[in-house]
Amino acid sequence: MTPTSSRSRRRLAAWSVPVVVIATLSAAVTAANLLPTAASASTHPNLPVRSAAQLLAAVQTADVKALSGTIVETARLGLPSLPGADNAAALRWQTLVAGTHTARIWLDGPDRQRLALLGTLAESDVVHNGRDLWTYASNTQKVGHTVLPAETPRAAKTAAVSPNDLTAYTPQGAAAEALKAVDPSTVVTVDRTARVAGQPAYTLVLTPRDARSTVRKVLIAIDAKRSVPLRVQVFGVGSAPAFETAFTDVSFSRPASSVFRFTAPRGATVTNDLLGAHVKGDKTTKPAGPARRATPVVLGAGWTSVLALPAASSSGAPGGSAGAASLLARLTTTLPNGDKLLRSALVNVLTTHDGRTFVGAVTPSVLQQAAAGQLR
Repeated sequence: MTPTSSRSRRRLAAWSVPVVVIATLSAAVTAANLLPTAASASTHPNLPVRSAAQLLAAVQTADVKALSGTIVETARLGLPSLPGADNAAALRWQTLVAGTHTARIWLDGPDRQRLALLGTLAESDVVHNGRDLWTYASNTQKVGHTVLPAETPRAAKTAAVSPNDLTAYTPQGAAAEALKAVDPSTVVTVDRTARVAGQPAYTLVLTPRDARSTVRKVLIAIDAKRSVPLRVQVFGVGSAPAFETAFTDVSFSRPASSVFRFTAPRGATVTNDLLGAHVKGDKTTKPAGPARRATPVVLGAGWTSVLALPAASSSGAPGGSAGAASLLARLTTTLPNGDKLLRSALVNVLTTHDGRTFVGAVTPSVLQQAAAGQLR
């Protein structure tokens, strides 16, 4: 994605939280998952032998500018489906932390991307075309339109958003986050070859050495010809992946330009936003309301990173609802000091008595260190 306003960045970041937390957490923030016995992944094609170092170099330098395909994501965290997460196809945290979800993705360089999250009865879309960024939710008939600022060196430094903001929902985005944790604390090996979405692939395995991480291993299936990640599987305490994202079909041809043209459906309510300000006719006004909330930060590094959410942010979690909050409350354990701990197969969440929230694929003791200011 090109430079955009901090308001738009926060909106995209909110959508990305579940994905990055689970996929990297290494970096404790959230990605996409398990396909229903993904496209012939049981086949092991014969490929030239490549070392872990060669695969790492290849995937980090892969240069595929255009593709399209279907992605299936499954989260097996041991959490029940939350209210509002069934068929709404909403780009919200409670939609993505449980169950299986399908999305279509189209990419054409840094200036044109489209993501469609598909539900049984609904669809949510994000369309980036040049300076136009559109969002649409069919269940609410609401359209958001942001005009991104013209690209300038200064804007790139102060307001740039990576094209991975949309690809965070893809195996490429999940792999990029996982690979950030590769350092001496990681054992990198090569597993058997696979066939994913009809493509022959190598399998790279990342295994954390640090016992404080709840990530047991991460498997990345890498397209043998283009070195593009086709599937990412993150294993926690169970034998099945706790989180996985994979293409079920993929094409590396350039999508038609018409894919990126968005027209608001008839009857939809359109909200325009220019550079983070509300637009009314010819006048641009600053949005009313409370001051900007404190920004979430990542504490620590590598596999023991923790996402810290200030009290104001955690109380206004994206997509939150009274029903979801009530259900999550029943899944938590109250600690002697009044803090609340939620455990899952991969990600743990600590909410302090003063309202702060700490999220990570780490043991509870690491979350408590983060809350006490002892994790850097």
